[in-house]
Amino acid sequence: MTKATEAVLSALLWLKNRGGDGVFDKNQVLNAAGERAPYMRSTWTKLCRAGWAEQYLNGRRIRIAQAGQHVDLRNIRENDACDEWEEA
Repeated sequence: MTKATEAVLSALLWLKNRGGDGVFDKNQVLNAAGERAPYMRSTWTKLCRAGWAEQYLNGRRIRIAQAGQHVDLRNIRENDACDEWEEA
């Protein structure tokens, strides 16, 4: 993966703060701990390509992979860079 964007790191933090596991709804929006993620499906795909998250159950669910548990998120805030939503 190329350099991780703030949006990708923010999404990883968002998922981590909600138990590290979520499910995609019929609109391809990730839901975790009763909340809808403010990130597009492509952001989660980028996390999986980086090896920081993994899809399971035929791509319907996503969870933080072991490598994602070790990503330094100390200087990242949730929703810091939801650029994919703001661009539209």
